[in-house]
Amino acid sequence: MSAIETGSAWSSRKLRLMHGQACTALALALAIALPGVAHAAAGEQAAPPADAAEVPANDGQLTDIIVTARRVTERLQDIPASVSAVTGDQVAQMNSLADIQSMVSGVTFKTFGPIPTVGIRGYGNRTVAGSNTNSTVGVFQDGAFVAPALVVLANRVDSGRIEVAKGPQSTLYGRSSFTGAINIVSNDPDKTFSGYIDAGYGGSSVHGEDLWHVRGAVSVPLSDTLSVRFFGAREKRDGYTYDSVTGNRGNSYDRKIGRVRIRWEPSEFVTARLTGTILRDNLPLGQVHTGRNPAPLGQGVILGNPRNPAVQTALQFGENVWDAQYVLPQIGKTRGEQATLDLRFQTPMGELASLTDYQHSNQYISTSIDLTRLNLARGDNRIDEDRWSQELRLSNKVGRLSYLLGLYYLRSVTQTSGGKKLDLAHPSNTFGPGSVLFDLLGRKFSYSPAYNTVDAYAAFGQLGYDITDKLNLTVGLRQSRDELSGETFSFFGTVAGALIPSTPFTRRKVGFSATTGSANLSYKIAPDAIAYGSYSRGNSPGGFNGGGAGLLPFGPQNVDAFEVGLKSQLLDRHLQLNVALFDNEYGDLQLNRFTILNGVLTQLTTNAGKARGRGIDLDAVAVLSGNWRLGLQYTYVDSKITHYILPPLPAPQVDLTGVPLVRSPRHSLNGSVTFTQDVGPGNFKFTAEESYSSSYTNDYQGVPAGTAYPGRPGVPAGVTTTQVLALYRTPGYAVTNLNASYTWNQWQLSGYVRNLFNHQYVAGVLGFDAVNYPQELPGEPRTFELSVKYSF
Repeated sequence: MSAIETGSAWSSRKLRLMHGQACTALALALAIALPGVAHAAAGEQAAPPADAAEVPANDGQLTDIIVTARRVTERLQDIPASVSAVTGDQVAQMNSLADIQSMVSGVTFKTFGPIPTVGIRGYGNRTVAGSNTNSTVGVFQDGAFVAPALVVLANRVDSGRIEVAKGPQSTLYGRSSFTGAINIVSNDPDKTFSGYIDAGYGGSSVHGEDLWHVRGAVSVPLSDTLSVRFFGAREKRDGYTYDSVTGNRGNSYDRKIGRVRIRWEPSEFVTARLTGTILRDNLPLGQVHTGRNPAPLGQGVILGNPRNPAVQTALQFGENVWDAQYVLPQIGKTRGEQATLDLRFQTPMGELASLTDYQHSNQYISTSIDLTRLNLARGDNRIDEDRWSQELRLSNKVGRLSYLLGLYYLRSVTQTSGGKKLDLAHPSNTFGPGSVLFDLLGRKFSYSPAYNTVDAYAAFGQLGYDITDKLNLTVGLRQSRDELSGETFSFFGTVAGALIPSTPFTRRKVGFSATTGSANLSYKIAPDAIAYGSYSRGNSPGGFNGGGAGLLPFGPQNVDAFEVGLKSQLLDRHLQLNVALFDNEYGDLQLNRFTILNGVLTQLTTNAGKARGRGIDLDAVAVLSGNWRLGLQYTYVDSKITHYILPPLPAPQVDLTGVPLVRSPRHSLNGSVTFTQDVGPGNFKFTAEESYSSSYTNDYQGVPAGTAYPGRPGVPAGVTTTQVLALYRTPGYAVTNLNASYTWNQWQLSGYVRNLFNHQYVAGVLGFDAVNYPQELPGEPRTFELSVKYSF
């Protein structure tokens, strides 16, 4: 994987072709409606990094955002790819990076506590803590690939803009950008003394919940060439899922963040940025049982012994989706440190960039596996990761030819539950009386230490050539090598105090090589219209499963992505319309699910065969005047597994052919209406946003045909099932958000309301098998916050 230079917007770098006449007709037909959330319009202030700027437009026209998505300075609208940028007040009002889902269509971003699950255009995989499972969407902070444990916090660190590139980014950005990439651009130090302090207080509609924040930054120029920026934040939320019996909460956060960024420009030929960041948070998982997603063969209690009368009556559903059953406090502690050195040298051969990054992250996640007040079983995950990366790039444009050449190296060392040692004081799971493992098998603890290393190497390049003043061809190639190694073993601790091996001590080592590439052809059909077509080959290497599945490796996955599109500005730059048609063809797709392995609940990754994701992206902005702006983003995705290779045991022997990809709504839509007006000494701004997601499945579970019913009441002995699939569908839902601010002189008063109508919905589900209730992630209830900000 490769990093992206500071301040860049993202580009899919794909080949693009589309008939301009048809799309222009569509633009005119939509001109009366069409808003766009992901592009700045007149009067909206983007937060440009040092390598970018915002070009003001005439009153009532679209505003240009100038970025360096392809390593050259250009308008975001000139990039021949599906790229969106979230700017201004929207970034400031996000509580986590997961909020990007309500701002960019076609993106699914769920956080199960501190564990992110991100997808773009129909494919997003579970993140498996402590294993070598790769993210399907790369998240970058100022060019550095963000460790999975820190992704949820990535945008909380003095961010000015967030860029989303849809489609595979493997050529320039590596293995963890399989279906897309998200880049978070931080604010640079100002060259004058300046800063701000921002404080807010609010709450939600349930369980007397409070939330508050205090944030501030100050830039200090130390000389004409040296400046420094300090940033700090303290943010806290009680948690909107709540157990009225124990008083324990979930879906909270408790953050402390500090950052120092230094910029030094000793000459016009050299620029250096040194950034240091410290992150602390407690973001517990906060899953609940609502009864809305029963398993098809359900017994009722996860890991519970159906013969135990207490277990049979323990599961009680609350009055709303935010009622929880937490016998113990839920824990999702994250600690992180990051240091990044970004060097730029202007040479006769072009700009030479060096990006050096170190990250350390430590996570402790603890939750009741059964989610009943009996606390029959508890899971404890401890993950510690160190990662170092170095990237070198040389880029230039000579006449009609532009080029970018690069080398990349990453080393990651991950330890879970003790790493190389068996830590008896910290079991991975604890089983209590009433659970099957305790009552029937006499097992009290399980231990699953693992130690994994990744060494990733890559050489990549991209060449662009202006065939004419209007026609450009850009091609890229990447050769990568990933070497994985590690150690794993697992034990059970018995009630009597003995240790029983579950899986033997095993050393693992494997390597994967891949060649990826892209080709992009774009044609400027008018001064403000580009047609394009692209092809991209994406790859994500294989790896090792974690925990009790540590002896079961999985192979690489790949995607062939095709896209054609049009980017246009019409009606004297009062309407912007971008349209893209895409087709992603997946091979050997890596699918995650829970299964019972050696008597323990285990997350397992296997390769699934072939799948596809096809659809259309529409992104439009209409500036009606200097006061009104409308926005609309819509993504349609038809995704499904087209050929499923039945996996070996212990994976369920079920055929998933024809099943939709998980967390892939067929329709997703974000719309907004913004009104601005000068009032008295200041400016008033009001935005109403509506986001909609159609229904989608959450998990792959199943029971193969011929399996005896597991003691289901009323079923005679010896009766067997036909194939049973448990996909745990989330019904479609819509959420309305309101934002308002009044700015005068150096002051700003602002506020927001999320989920205005307090809609109850389940945003995500974690299934375990076809006989137990799953864990569900409730969507946020009605939530509000009022803030005051002083800038100087």
